[in-house]
Amino acid sequence: MKQLLNRIKKSERGININFLNTFLTGLTALVFCLILLISGSVNKRFIEVREAIDKFIICENSSKAIKETANTLTDEARFFIGTSDPKHLMHYIRELTEVKSREKAMADLKKVCSEKDLAYQRLIIAMHQAESLNDMELYAMRLHFEAINKRNEMYGNPKLQLPNFISKVELQELDLNLSETELRAKAIENLFGDAFLVYRTRVNENCNLTIESIEKKIEEELGIRSNELGRKLSHLQILFCMLFCVNILIFVVLALLVLNPLKKFQASIQKDEKLKPVGSSEFRKLAMAYNEIYDMKAKTERHLLIKAEYDALTGILNRRAFDQICQTSAEKKQKIALLLVDLDNFKAINDTYGHSGGDTVLKELARILVATFRKDDYVSRIGGDEFAVVLPDFKMDSTTRIVEKIKIVNEELSHMKDDIHPVSISVGVALSDDGYSQELFDKADKALYAVKSNGRKGCRIYDPKTM
Repeated sequence: MKQLLNRIKKSERGININFLNTFLTGLTALVFCLILLISGSVNKRFIEVREAIDKFIICENSSKAIKETANTLTDEARFFIGTSDPKHLMHYIRELTEVKSREKAMADLKKVCSEKDLAYQRLIIAMHQAESLNDMELYAMRLHFEAINKRNEMYGNPKLQLPNFISKVELQELDLNLSETELRAKAIENLFGDAFLVYRTRVNENCNLTIESIEKKIEEELGIRSNELGRKLSHLQILFCMLFCVNILIFVVLALLVLNPLKKFQASIQKDEKLKPVGSSEFRKLAMAYNEIYDMKAKTERHLLIKAEYDALTGILNRRAFDQICQTSAEKKQKIALLLVDLDNFKAINDTYGHSGGDTVLKELARILVATFRKDDYVSRIGGDEFAVVLPDFKMDSTTRIVEKIKIVNEELSHMKDDIHPVSISVGVALSDDGYSQELFDKADKALYAVKSNGRKGCRIYDPKTM
């Protein structure tokens, strides 16, 4: 470091600066490469942690879905046997045939677990046990239907038509000759007996064990990843300290070799003044070149800006600026309103008052439009008597404000100066949530055409139902 500072001091007397630039740039690049390398490793660990957490969430949700679906189906079956209300049966059948919550949960689980995964295997067991519960529930409901039909037969009532899903369940021979009371009792036993409760308990236990095993595994993985992240972050701290030291060294070099003349240059530039040739020959040459550019810029900047973006007659934005605004809006996908403005009977104005009168009307319209709309809105002249207004970040429920503004413009145009008869404008408006597009322009043009076809002097918002 001492030798480096000695070289810096010598450089003030003309020693080569490129050596310092190359050395410091190389050292900085090396530190940055090491930071990027370790940052990539840290990011990888974060991704692994996030994937582990996502896996746990999916496993937990799948377990809960299987357990909750099994409980829901059991409740619906019990409600049906207890109340004979067919809506419970329809809910039961719909879950098994259409909703299929358990199948969807298993499909989600399979995306993050292999078939050898303990969580997946336990949920497969829980799934099979839940299906066994379904068989017992369906058989109980079939017994209940049989009991109802025996009762109906006893009292001479018509038998109930079994749903297709229930009719597929075949009764055992021992149950075919049971009485109504015995059938009901057996149906209740199927849903409330010890065998059923054992299956239901096993389903819940397997789902809970799945969640517990995943939690334990995630805890272990997070512990390992946390230790690795701690080490990587320690390395990053060391590298950032090195980078800080390098930056301090760079600052010393800049202060000794560059900053003194640059401070004077900065003060002159902030005041928008020419630079005084001071410092080394390189800085003197830089000052002379800057001063030449400054003189050229002062002469041409205003002229180029006006010519490139502003209409020479009205002083508002021209077609080129309008196209650039539209392109920016399309790229940003911002909400906008586009107004196409057309002077009514402009040819008659030119014929009556000559081109000077027409120019007066155009300038007055431009002035009124700029004064009427917001400072953030863009008013431009895009053709002879054609104007456009772009309203960025426009609220779609504020279209009435546009109509009111156009009325104000037409009211002011009715009092023209230089003894020119009152004039008016027709305006077509189109709105977009997606920024500018040719389709938006066409919609505004259709709305403008509708105004002109309806007698001119007005404003129309594009509506696809009427255009």
